[in-house]
Order: sequence, then structure tokens, then C-alpha cells
Amino acid sequence: MMSLLTKDELEQLSGLTQPAAQVKWLKTQGINHFVRNDGRPSVTWEFVNNPHGSMLTNIKSAQPNFGALTNANA
Repeated sequence: MMSLLTKDELEQLSGLTQPAAQVKWLKTQGINHFVRNDGRPSVTWEFVNNPHGSMLTNIKSAQPNFGALTNANA
């Protein structure tokens, strides 16, 4: 299981204390994150250490290859 950054770790990483400013900063850094119902960003160390994400690559590769269906009729 991936661990989430604590409030203090996120403040130290971003240099910001306001949740809205942290969300904006995470977006500009290309770091994937989630925004909780209270407006605070939630981010894993995996997303921080690998912002372009091997996880996202795996998700994309799991998508169906619809092009194969088109080529099957040829």
C-alpha cells in the first residue's frame, strides 16, 4: 500500500500552508493528487517520486486496443 504525505510533509515539500495553494502547486509540478472533501490535497509518495507515474502507464496499457478490432475485418 502506498503511503500518503502528512500535512506537515506536504507543507515542507510545497513551501505552502493553504490547501488551495498546495493544489495549484501540485498541478504546476505535474504531481498527481486527489482533493479531499475538505479541500486538502492528498498525494502519495509514489506520485511525488515518480510524477509521470508508472501506475498511470500501467492503467493506460490496460485499455482495450480498439484498433485491433478494425484490423480484424481486413
